[in-house]
Amino acid sequence: MDASALGRLPLPPSVIQEIRRWLAEPAYADTRAELEKEVRSALEGDGAAVDELADAFSGPLPIGTGGRRGPCGPGPNRMNAVVLRETARGMAAAMRRFGVAPVAAVAYDTRATSRAFSRIVADTLAGEGIDVRVLDAPRPTPQLSYFVRRSGCGAGAVISASHNPPRDNGIKVYGDDGAQVIGRWAKVLTEEIRRAAGRGAEGASAPSGRVEYLSGDALAQADADYRGYVAAQGVTGDDLGAAGLRVVYTPLHGVGAASVVPVLENRGLSLHTVERQMDPDGGRFSTVATANPEDPAAFDMARGVAEEVGADLVLATDPDADRLGALVRGKDGRLAFVDGNRLGVLMLDHVLRHAADPSGWVLTTLVTTPLVAKLSEAAGVPVVDDLLVGFKHHAGMVREHPERPVVFACEESHGYLRGNEVRDKDGAIAALLLAEAAAAAKAAGLTLFDRLATVFERHGYHRERTRNLRREGPKGRAAMAAVMERLRAAPPSAFGPFLVRGTIDRAAGQRTGSPTRDLPGNVVVFSGETNEGPLAGAKVVFRPSGTEPKLKIYVLGWTEPGTPSEIWPEADAAVDSVADAAEAWTHRILDGALG
Repeated sequence: MDASALGRLPLPPSVIQEIRRWLAEPAYADTRAELEKEVRSALEGDGAAVDELADAFSGPLPIGTGGRRGPCGPGPNRMNAVVLRETARGMAAAMRRFGVAPVAAVAYDTRATSRAFSRIVADTLAGEGIDVRVLDAPRPTPQLSYFVRRSGCGAGAVISASHNPPRDNGIKVYGDDGAQVIGRWAKVLTEEIRRAAGRGAEGASAPSGRVEYLSGDALAQADADYRGYVAAQGVTGDDLGAAGLRVVYTPLHGVGAASVVPVLENRGLSLHTVERQMDPDGGRFSTVATANPEDPAAFDMARGVAEEVGADLVLATDPDADRLGALVRGKDGRLAFVDGNRLGVLMLDHVLRHAADPSGWVLTTLVTTPLVAKLSEAAGVPVVDDLLVGFKHHAGMVREHPERPVVFACEESHGYLRGNEVRDKDGAIAALLLAEAAAAAKAAGLTLFDRLATVFERHGYHRERTRNLRREGPKGRAAMAAVMERLRAAPPSAFGPFLVRGTIDRAAGQRTGSPTRDLPGNVVVFSGETNEGPLAGAKVVFRPSGTEPKLKIYVLGWTEPGTPSEIWPEADAAVDSVADAAEAWTHRILDGALG
């Protein structure tokens, strides 16, 4: 390709210079053919190709709440061999600085590029003198967390983009405690990744560490150890099939068949699986618009199977099996989607009925329903409910106090956990707890919705809404930053019927004395009340996603205990009204910033 033609592209000189490097230098050969094709399209006037180049070469792929994640392709702001080598070298350097064991674990999911990416990471770590143990078949992200701890590794990495679109992939980095890195670990890792990038994108080093690929009996033993631990997090010893509970499960083309299926079958359940979605499908996720159990549409195929077999419960995990979503059948005979907050409440209520350990604690985030704290406090179990989003913060609390058992941990985005040996959310543990709760309810002649209604009657009706405003590319990131800047510089006094009475900006952190709770975060919280409807209080929270190009708005509202159920629809309407107003306000700022 004639590199001189690049000057005709309507791109900043710095971007054009970086494209020239990726076209010319040997270290970028992996993606050169794809880049040449994109450049030719841009030179022929394809505006989408120009936008792609502008975003892909606009800067390094950031480290967010879930590691580094984004579309695969050429460029420093994409997932590719160069970015993976830089990340692995940064990871090795951070391990040396912290003096941890020079051994790392690597796992990967079912995406098309994941196995190949795992080998790039393993070879690069070995070139840095790190011994590597690769779980050499698609395995759940939480299993990597468990394996790091039980195998005495100094760090770990998972190749996965969770529920992102098929084009995406990513890498999550874990410390020696089996948790995604935060605080000083995260700072050092970021520094070392940037330093590795500054050294240039040379190819893999000559191996000096040893790479062990676990397969056959070795992988089976690792699986058995992890599944045994998951099974131990149940709080009843019941045969889950004895009550006649019928369950449909789908891994949404991901790895959940390696964890959820054997764990539930060993508890007596005869699972009905969605066979087309048990197929990894080459990472295409071809039967769903999005492989995300937070999205009710992801259950369309599973719903059909559930109606055929008369299932009481439908379970789904995302492609790396750390999140759980569900449909629940009510007494009216209909299957209904249950959001992440309410699933967490149902699991917590079940756990507290059987294992309310006052020496332990419940952990949750500042955007998760306040009902979690109310349930825990009523049961005499301490709770921390102001954590930043991301289970690495839950894990940080466990690192601070390893003597305290985790009775339950959750966040609104369908992440749940029990126990101390997995330091990330775990879809298999969540599936076990929810199945236990459903079986216990069915044995008592109840549904999970009956259980939820009892909780609302005792602690107040709670309703939550999350709005996601997606804005792609550098302009989108700038627009979202403008929203957060406006919220801090000139915060509104109201969002529709919601009247602001207090504001908390977590950018400066907190002063609780806990290194984890006091971490700064790009989050603004408004507390207050509504001037219409039955809500006793409400919160509106703004937060840019750490892993996707979107701004999240959370609205949380609640009534007084004992509020009659016929009033609950009015509370729903009040929360929806606040969410609509907050979204409309945000759209005005975003649109203004985008011109």
